[in-house]
Amino acid sequence: RTASAPPRVLTPRCTSSKASKFCLNVSLCVKPERRGDFLKCIAANQKGTLSTEPLAIEYLWGEDVDTPNTFHFFEKYEGRAGFEAHTQSPHFADWLEFERTDPFTEPPRVVFYEENLRS
Repeated sequence: RTASAPPRVLTPRCTSSKASKFCLNVSLCVKPERRGDFLKCIAANQKGTLSTEPLAIEYLWGEDVDTPNTFHFFEKYEGRAGFEAHTQSPHFADWLEFERTDPFTEPPRVVFYEENLRS
């Protein structure tokens, strides 16, 4: 992707209509020279998500123990509506602006799913 490419807002392809916990796992490979900017942006996104979004349940991230500048995320929301609200937040807009600057060495890997709790 080039810096002029439009940002991507990933949309899940299918979810059930029942109320559930909506989750995603994300892996990002950040260019070494963009690491500082990335860490600042993602910390603000995490703080904004957990402090201002009532439908956000968890937002966890960390760096891969074997591959520097590779980061993994787990996010959980009250239903798909929670995730959709997240994508409309000011801190997510800041994330999209950061993403427009071509900070990754490869495309982000994102997996959406619904939490499955066994009785």
